Formats: sequence, C-alpha cells, structure tokens
Amino acid sequence: MPSSTARDGGAAVLGVLLLAPITNLAINHALDHSWHLQSRPQISVGPGHWLFYLANDLVALIVVLAALWIVQRRRRPGPGARRLLELLGVVTTLQSLLNAALVLIAMSALQLGSMALLLIGTGLYTVLNSIALFWYWCLDHDQFGSGLAGSCGRRGGVVFPEGEAGGRFFDYLYFTVLSSNTLGPPENHQLLGFRFKLLQVLQSSLMLALVVIVVARAINTLG
Repeated sequence: MPSSTARDGGAAVLGVLLLAPITNLAINHALDHSWHLQSRPQISVGPGHWLFYLANDLVALIVVLAALWIVQRRRRPGPGARRLLELLGVVTTLQSLLNAALVLIAMSALQLGSMALLLIGTGLYTVLNSIALFWYWCLDHDQFGSGLAGSCGRRGGVVFPEGEAGGRFFDYLYFTVLSSNTLGPPENHQLLGFRFKLLQVLQSSLMLALVVIVVARAINTLG
C-alpha cells in the first residue's frame, strides 16, 4: 500500500491539476455572459465557437484520466501510475494553453471593463501557475505520482537553498509564484537540465504575454 506521504502528495497534485480546468470553466462562463450581451463580428472566435466547445470537452477527459489515475495508484502503484499522471498533465496543459489562446482572442472583440479584465487575467495567472507548479514538482521527483512507498527521491533539477531539505509542496509553490512574478528564478534558486530550463523559458514567456495583453489593456481601460 502507498505510504501516507505518497497519499498526501497524490491529493495535493490532483488539486493542483484540477485547479486549471475548473478555473478555465469559470473564465469561459464569464466570457459567455459578456459575449451574449454585446454585438460581435462573425469572424471572431467567441464562446460559441467549436474550439471553445473542444476546450470544454477536454475537461471531461481530464476528469476521466484523474479517476483512472486514482484507481491505478491504489490498485497497482508503480511506473504505470506515474505514466498515467504524466498523460493527465499533458492533457491538462494542452487544454489550458488552448483555452488561454481562445480567451485572449475572444477578449479582443469584447468591450470589457477594467475589473473584468483583471479578474480574467487573475484566472489565467492561476491556471498557468498551476500547470507550471505541476511540471516543476513532477519532473523533479523520479517516482512522483506512482503511489510507491518511499517514492520521494528527487532528481535535483530545481536547486533549493535548503539543499536536500527542500522539495516539498510549498517549496515548489514558492518557486513557481516567484518565477512568475519576477520572470526568472527567485534568489538562491537554480535550475539544472534542459527540461527545467525550457519550462522556465515557457513560463516566463507566457507570463510576459499575459501582462502585456491583459494587464496593460486593463490599465488602458482605466485611463
């Protein structure tokens, strides 16, 4: 049976992953309400477009994969559960990136107030951070999500100032949020390996785009 540490980690990572699609559904609902209150050009990609339906349908697939992972992790802990978790992470990431792109396109055709823009920006910030948090945490642990007892060994791709004492959930949360806010690793932290550096570049690029496209427009609306 999985250890208590493994079970706690499983519950935390599931919460992190499901935060993204749940937030996406909330954003889409808010956009749909604004979309039907305004006239919109036919060429725009709005909440009624089939791509939005695809993004919403992917949420159902995420829930199914999450349920399969829970069952696999309990009945047959091991590499199979780990691979299923990675698949769940990939589908969640694709759904989040697709939804974020659609939301930004739809926003260009809507006359949204500054408060609505800031709320949507906060939602996208939460989604992108939850995805980045998952991948930093997952890639840094060799048996992450496998459900095996004593599966907390680290690869050391993220170097924490605490040394071997680092690598807990809050350490990765701190690293992810600070990396988003500063567009780079926080002080006394390092990244080793191509995958981690690539993830950092993608995270910083997406956060910069979010600031330029959403926050700047919200500030312009205030003016």
